[in-house]
Amino acid sequence: MLRRVFLKTLSRYLSAVLGSLAFPKHALSKWPEQDFAAGDFSDKFREIFADLPISDSQEIIINLPEIAENGAVVPITISSALPNIKRLYIWAEKNPTPLVAEFEFDESMMLFLTARIKMAESCPVIVIAQQGDQLLRNQKWVTVMQGGCGTG
Repeated sequence: MLRRVFLKTLSRYLSAVLGSLAFPKHALSKWPEQDFAAGDFSDKFREIFADLPISDSQEIIINLPEIAENGAVVPITISSALPNIKRLYIWAEKNPTPLVAEFEFDESMMLFLTARIKMAESCPVIVIAQQGDQLLRNQKWVTVMQGGCGTG
C-alpha cells in the first residue's frame, strides 16, 4: 500500500517537472496589454512604431474577402516570399482595439499565416511586417455588412 502511494506521488511530480521543461519559455512572457488596449488607431500606431519609416510592399500578400457578411469571423491569409520576417502586425483601423493581432516568427521561416479576425465596421486591414530593421506595409479594404466587435 505504501509503495503504491509512493509511486503515484512520484509519477505526479515527475510529470509536473517534465511538463514544465517542455513548456516554451517565450510562452511565459508578459502580455503586451497596452498594445491591445482600446484606443484611437493613430495613437496606438504611433505608440508601437513611433516615427519609424514604413515602406509599402506588394510582396506581402493579403487574402481577404472584399465583403465580409459577419465582422465577427473575417478570414485572412497572409503570405510572403520575403526572407527574415521577424514579426507581423494586423490592424483594423476602425476597431475599438485597432491592433487585431501580433505574431512573432523565427527568421528562418517563410511567412504563411491564416486566421480569423474581428472587424467592427468597413475599413482597411493593414498588415505590417518587420524584416530585420525594416518595416513593410500592405493593406486591403474590407466592407463589413454586420460588425463583429461589441463595445459593451
